[in-house]
Formats: sequence, structure tokens, C-alpha cells
Amino acid sequence: MKICFTGDLIMLSPPTNEYWTNNRIIEFLKSCDVRCGNLEMVLSGDTTFASTFCGGQWVTTSPDRLNLIKKFGYDYLNTANNHTMDFSYLGMQYTNKLLDEHGLLHTGSGDSLEEASEPAYLTRDGLKIAFISCTASCDDAARAGDPVHNIPPRPGVSMLRHSEDLYVTPEYLALIDQIAEMTCINARFLKAVRMGIHSLSPDIHRLGRLQFKEGTRCYKHSHCNKRDLKRIKDSIELAKRKGADLVFVSVHSHDIKGMTDDTADYYLEEFAHECIDSGASAIIGTGTHQLKGIELYKGKPIFYSLGNFLFASELIEYAPADYYERYGIDSNITPEEFYNIRSKNGTIGLERDPYNYRSIIPVLSYDADGELTDLSLRPIELGFSSGNCDRGFPLLAEEDVCDEIYSRLKTLSDEYGTGIEMNRDVIRIPV
Repeated sequence: MKICFTGDLIMLSPPTNEYWTNNRIIEFLKSCDVRCGNLEMVLSGDTTFASTFCGGQWVTTSPDRLNLIKKFGYDYLNTANNHTMDFSYLGMQYTNKLLDEHGLLHTGSGDSLEEASEPAYLTRDGLKIAFISCTASCDDAARAGDPVHNIPPRPGVSMLRHSEDLYVTPEYLALIDQIAEMTCINARFLKAVRMGIHSLSPDIHRLGRLQFKEGTRCYKHSHCNKRDLKRIKDSIELAKRKGADLVFVSVHSHDIKGMTDDTADYYLEEFAHECIDSGASAIIGTGTHQLKGIELYKGKPIFYSLGNFLFASELIEYAPADYYERYGIDSNITPEEFYNIRSKNGTIGLERDPYNYRSIIPVLSYDADGELTDLSLRPIELGFSSGNCDRGFPLLAEEDVCDEIYSRLKTLSDEYGTGIEMNRDVIRIPV
């Protein structure tokens, strides 16, 4: 049984008719038994109101786009990410209902936290497969909640909250305390401490929402919220109890360890290891639109980020008043004019980074007992230099781009001690 995964799917504009002609990537995907991806957009068009927050920009498109996405043969889509709630509860519910009507499995969002956390199942070649998903990057208002007493549940996403510990040397702690005192930035919080609403450990030095501790050097460390981590691990264990031979966990994260988008944050590494310890077969990361390193942990693959699969994100068809207000733009202008202003005529933004147009499609092969027998990666490119309407749509990478992706992925994966081999247009990881 072969299962493949793709990165983020954003299709605000459709490809040309020529794109679908002799496109080998569709043939490649359909050679697998199961196809999975991350749906990073709302499919409600202009039928629902927008949230006051968004995942960077408000991302919705016509429900008809799902017909084009289905051409890639998807069986399952993760719906937990920073854009899921861009158009509030109705946008999320509309999207999930549409996926149900089209027979596509999905997890990660729902009408309650329980529903958003539930695994989805399918059986292929005698193996029962479970899918679980969550997002670590979204506005807290997007977080789903469960009912209690007479209070009904809250729709939203399965969120993996996390926190950062910031360590600085004593001289910087003294400076932080001095700034806090001079600006009164902690005044309201300290009042809540005196009232017994909050508590403050003596080793914590606050500067607004930031919390610092004393260290021998300056650095940060992050860790998972224990409650959310336990809930997601419980979902994995539930899937195993229900007879799942394989459990795949998708996690959407924008946080980074260093200064570049190709490093996985500490809490993401913690999360991946904990999930595999609880029975997960593989961890599928998305979020920063770029590839991150690959780790084999106890023989199970962790893809810290697959980057993009569809990145046609330049044409904003539907934008709320908040978006125009954010950029100080007249709401009567066309979407094309809007984009040109926001991107300074296409010179800035995510769409200008060539690394956002390089990705891989992992293919995991399992035997009848659910044991991983082969792990291959097919490099793809998304037409960064094409300059036409098909920019942002995937193609199987040519040899020179395959070599480029292999070299970069090998460097990123060296940190985890992962052996990577190149064989023409396929990257292999010995298992």
C-alpha cells in the first residue's frame, strides 16, 4: 500500500487549460493508493462574513475550486491551519460540508473540540488508516471548545498551543525590569496578581506578554501545552484501539527555531516525538511554505514541513473591509490593483521567494502488516520563473531542480542524522 502526502493547497486563481494537458504529476499521484494534502483556504466564496482576525490575509475562494483540487485525486484533506477560521464559523462549516458532499475525508476542524480532534478512517489494501490533524499557528479565537454544563460547544480548529521560555543573562534581566517599571507595561497584570486572578513565579521577569528567565546565555526554548498534547495523543491511542494499522498526524506550524523558515521549532520536535511514542506512523508538517528537515525517529518518518503544493495565492477575489483598512486602500479598486499595491508591484511578499516554489511529495510504502518498507520523495517545482497564469501550480521537477532540492534537503536533514540518497529524479531515505 502506497500513501503520498502533499504540502499546502492554496488555489485562489485557476490554472490554464494547458496545465492539465500531459501533466505527469497527476499520473504520479494516482499511482499511489491514498493521496493526502493540507487545504489552506476557505471554500465559501462571498457567502459568509469574515472574522476580525486572519491567518496573514483573508483567504477564501469559490466552492468550484474544489472540483479542480479533486483532479489531483485526493482522498483526505487536513483542515486545521491558520486560515481555517478566516471567514468565521460559517466559513469553516461551509467548507467542511462541501468536503463531505464531495466524499473527501477531513479532520482538524469541527463544531466542537471533540469533533475537531476526532480521527478519520479509511481502509485500503487490507490496512485500516487513521488521520488526525491540528494546527499550532492560528489566532486563539479560532480554537474549538467543548460544552460544559449549559454552555454549548464552540466551533473551530484542533489547536496545539505552545509557549516560549526566553532566557537572558542577569544584566539584561535588570534592563528588562527597568523598562517594565518605567513604562508601567505590567501594571494591569500586577493588579490581577494582587487580586489573586493571576500568579507570578519569582523567577519570571515580565515585559508585557513576554516572560524572561535568567540564563548563562541568551536563547529561547519552546514547549507544547500539556493539555493539548495529551488530547492529541489520546486521539492517536483511540485510533489504535479502534483497530487502525497506521495513524498519520498532520500538524501546521509557522514557528521556527532560528532566523529562517526552514528550521523546526523546539516544541514541534517535542510534539512529533511524543506522537510517535503514542503510536503514530508518521508526522506530516506544513506551515512555513518551505521545506524543513526530515527525521527518522524510532524508524518512523517526521516531515517537519513539506512546503507548498498549490501556491496560486496572488489574486484575492474576496476581501473584507478589514483588509482594505489594514493597507489603507480604497475598497473600490480591483483585486489586481489591490495585489499590486500590497506587493509593491510584485516586488515583496511570499510570492517573491523561490524557496516557496520548491517541494517534495513523500511516498510511503507499507506491507500487509503495516510495516514501512520504502520511503521515497519526488521533487516538484511550482513554476516560480514561469511568469504566466500557471505560476504556483505543481510540476514534476526536472533534473537540475531535483539536484537543487536534494542538496538543500540533505543539509536540512543532517541535523537529525537522516541519510538521504539521490537516484536520478527520486530521493530515497533508507528505512
